[in-house]
Amino acid sequence: MSSLLAAGPNYGKGGVGAWLAGLSTRGKAAVIAIEVVVLLLLWQLVVGILGWINPVFLPPPSAIAQGFGEIISNGALASNAGISVQAWLSGFALAVVVGIPVGLLMGSSLPVDRVVGPIAWTIYATPSIAYQPLAKAWFGFGIGPVIFLVTISALFPILLNVAAGMRTANPSIIRAARVYGASRMRLYRSVYLPSTIPFLFAGLRQAVVLATIGMVVAELAGSSSGMGALIIRASNTYQTDQAFAAIAIVVLWSVGMTQVMTAIERGVAPWTRKGKR
Repeated sequence: MSSLLAAGPNYGKGGVGAWLAGLSTRGKAAVIAIEVVVLLLLWQLVVGILGWINPVFLPPPSAIAQGFGEIISNGALASNAGISVQAWLSGFALAVVVGIPVGLLMGSSLPVDRVVGPIAWTIYATPSIAYQPLAKAWFGFGIGPVIFLVTISALFPILLNVAAGMRTANPSIIRAARVYGASRMRLYRSVYLPSTIPFLFAGLRQAVVLATIGMVVAELAGSSSGMGALIIRASNTYQTDQAFAAIAIVVLWSVGMTQVMTAIERGVAPWTRKGKR
């Protein structure tokens, strides 16, 4: 057990909170794993053994595992997950390609910020489901509306966070760089970007979650394929074990991609995670 404890400050009699704060990354992961196992066991007990809740509406973990096996064996997972991944990656890539340069311009140019900023915040404040009817009218049926909603959902967290990061650049360093003849591109590369990177990855992590929500919303509302379509079909036929299995896969995708962004941040800019447990 001592191997799970990080070599850090002695919190004394701080209770459970202090003990958790003293855990290493591996220790915290172990605690989370224990919590998940306990929750699943209680869930199985209440629904699967005691029968206090109708399993048609909330299937126990054992039934969800069986449903997971069913959507694998009948090919539903492979066919629908592939389409969802394609739409998610396409929309997220578009959001990154557009969001980063526009955010850099907003953060470094007041006129651009005054023109683009209000529009960006207005679109960002609108629930993505409101764009679903328009997406169908513009792009028809198929993967097009899904890519559009993923892009809209992921674009503005990236754009607005990058713009905010640009404004945190130290004015003294900027003035010194200009005195020494730094070009605008050199300022971007050596001054603006290093201060913007933590905000960029914060925006990317937010975009991962919102992009997944946008994808599921688009697929739930009339798409014939994708994980959202699989969820709605299973729910409409009361195969809730399969629906919960599909939901679990979507959640794991979202959490996994968030961790991928964190890992990329550690590799690209390790100084942004310095001092964090």
